[in-house]
Amino acid sequence: MGKFDFLNFDSEFNAEEFLMKQKSYAHLKRDELDSLPEDEIVPAVTAWIESKFSEDWSDMCEKINSLPTPCMNVYCADYVKSEVLNGGFSQAFFNTSRDFIGAAAEGFRAIGCIETADAVELALKAHFDSGVKPTGRSIDDFINFRSNGAFDDADRAFFEAFDQSKFDNLAGKYILSYKKYFGD
Repeated sequence: MGKFDFLNFDSEFNAEEFLMKQKSYAHLKRDELDSLPEDEIVPAVTAWIESKFSEDWSDMCEKINSLPTPCMNVYCADYVKSEVLNGGFSQAFFNTSRDFIGAAAEGFRAIGCIETADAVELALKAHFDSGVKPTGRSIDDFINFRSNGAFDDADRAFFEAFDQSKFDNLAGKYILSYKKYFGD
């Protein structure tokens, strides 16, 4: 779970509790994974991975590229999932690189979310075919990038295919099967 994902929660969300849990997961131990509830395994390992980034996340790409493949698969899939759920593939491509999104497609496929991986690959094709690239970093730049409609089909496919409970279940099983790579 990314550092701004807590903004997507409802009004009963407790930010202090969230931050405390994130801090505790920064020191995640492998042997703790089996005892976590299914819906906390992915947030725990992503918090553990993110704890390796510098405070300003300027080394995020470097750290992700140095991860073992199972960690990269889970992290990229979860990160792109959050971006798409928050603002569609336009937001995902505006905020991340095509390579990162390609890694997410591989991650969804490895985890077992095949239809979701197919939707991500559809977005990659749409991005390539459209030839439209984000320019600048302002909200106006994002609105202009979003207005081309290149990702409409991929967004629909993703929202039809993605199921949070299924993702938590499959990703949790995947993490536990590659447990030696997750946690300290």
